Amino acid sequence: MPRKQRYQWSLEHAQDDAASDMAPSRSSRKRDSASLQRLGESLTSLSEAQLDSIPLSADLREAIGEWRRIPSREAERRQLQYIGRLMREEEHPEAISDAVETLREREEGGTLLARQIEAQREALVSAAPGERPALCARFGIPPQSTKEVEDLAARAANEREYRRPPHAFRALFRLLREIGQQGQD
Repeated sequence: MPRKQRYQWSLEHAQDDAASDMAPSRSSRKRDSASLQRLGESLTSLSEAQLDSIPLSADLREAIGEWRRIPSREAERRQLQYIGRLMREEEHPEAISDAVETLREREEGGTLLARQIEAQREALVSAAPGERPALCARFGIPPQSTKEVEDLAARAANEREYRRPPHAFRALFRLLREIGQQGQD
């Protein structure tokens, strides 16, 4: 008598396998679920104004508000699990993800701009008085603002030298930021 094959496939099994190949695997479903969970966690770190700009369901918005009022770590963890579940039930999680990414890019752009302004301010403060007009021209400061920038840079250098409170140092930053915003408009 011939030995039975260990795995015998019938036509039904072949059709079931074809249908299961089209469905996402358990691992991919778990990865998707974990990414939505992380997205829900990132929503909890946003301000109310930022949350208003994101298309969230009322239940999800309420769950995030509840998370903020919870004092216990374990309760926070359970609430984050609930937020993750609500994220999986959202109709358009891609829209939420895109909105969060846009907010993050805008924030990173602001941070980059602030770093550039700080670098300009430091260069102006540490430069010799005769070098400041050339630096102002290089940084794209309009001629009508050059005198004010040079004066604030000189006062900031004086504050630094004599260890005084940095009033002019901060005012120089604000002025450079205003000049930069006017240049973008």
